[in-house]
Amino acid sequence: MKYATIFSGLVNVDKNLVGTAVIYKKIADILIQKGYRVTIVVPELPDTAEKQIKFALYSEKGNKALINDSSVVVFGAYPPISPMLYAHEKKKIILTYLWSIAPIGSLEFKDFSDMSKQERLHRYITASYNLSLLLSDKIFCRDEGIARLVKGSLISLGRLNLKNYLSDRSLSRLIEAAPFGIDTKQPVKKKNNLYRGVIEGINKDDFILIWNGGIWNWNDGATLVQAMNYLKGKKIKLVFQGFKHPKKGVEISQAAKECLNLATKLKLKDKTIFFVDSWVPYNERADFLLESNVGVVSSPNIPEANLFFKTRIYDHFWAGLPTLLNDCEAFAPIISQYSLGLVAKTGDPKSWSDNILALYKNPKLIKRIRNNIKAYRKEIEWKETLKPISKYVSKPHHSADDRNNDLIKQSIKINKDIIRKGL
Repeated sequence: MKYATIFSGLVNVDKNLVGTAVIYKKIADILIQKGYRVTIVVPELPDTAEKQIKFALYSEKGNKALINDSSVVVFGAYPPISPMLYAHEKKKIILTYLWSIAPIGSLEFKDFSDMSKQERLHRYITASYNLSLLLSDKIFCRDEGIARLVKGSLISLGRLNLKNYLSDRSLSRLIEAAPFGIDTKQPVKKKNNLYRGVIEGINKDDFILIWNGGIWNWNDGATLVQAMNYLKGKKIKLVFQGFKHPKKGVEISQAAKECLNLATKLKLKDKTIFFVDSWVPYNERADFLLESNVGVVSSPNIPEANLFFKTRIYDHFWAGLPTLLNDCEAFAPIISQYSLGLVAKTGDPKSWSDNILALYKNPKLIKRIRNNIKAYRKEIEWKETLKPISKYVSKPHHSADDRNNDLIKQSIKINKDIIRKGL
């Protein structure tokens, strides 16, 4: 029997799957299909049972035992360092799935009492990212654009070397894209009227814009709130779903506070804009998506938006919802190319309100976009996007380089020293 261990880092893998946490479950399913017994190491035991997946709490002793038994060890974008170093020491095959480029994402971790704490955390996260690239035998990225970006890091760290290049001049033996996707099975509505006629202020015939997911510091909900101020008197409602993080004790972000305060100041809260505190369990999200008319997401013009496909937009595609987003988003060219929604100007409330009205007033446009989504969704089903991972774990292998050249050894040492200094 083959064994594999997946380390989810700080991400819980439970009924309230948050954004990218779903990838750990998908990789586990692939490993099981290939004959592995899978354990996922998590910060908290899940509230749902999985017949074929074992869950374990993070502990130094337990981690080492699991790694010793495993032939493949899987890490994500924010990897726990001790298990990764131990897996490398024991010459285990290390697979990393980069659902984010951690040093870029962590630039927006700004809910700190002082800058020094934020700087220490950013140095730590950057060092852990570097170590994951240095120690991984295979790196999967969430899309081709991220793979190209990561190759630049691999050059600086010494991993884009002759041994890796000559083993495969395309470099796909070392790094490859395995994009996020959607389920083949289309969503079915099981419950009716979760918002319409239930939440006071949302009528059954309203046009609902859904912000499915949290408002994080790398989002720009404020521009959307300002756009809704132009639309007073219209039967258009905006729902910020999952306003609070499902993990207990996690406060709402600065961006979320600003969004809430602005909606309150403009007297739109609970009239045309609604903040839903409860997080929607992953397996129940279809009901809320299918009750809505358009999926919306907005961000400032920052690298996090420019580079990363937001996972919540995949849920829009899955549910057949037109997407409205701003032009700085990585998904914007695809939305435009395939006519899957509309694109507004970043930070421009009037552009947002004009695009919302264009969708609200034109049912034929909505229908045309939905038909386009039906055609596009076939290209992004999980069974297609994760084929590279399925192929790799069928015959996993170490990378061609032995990590013995001076540049790599020095890179490992530098980043381990940063990690040892801690936070």
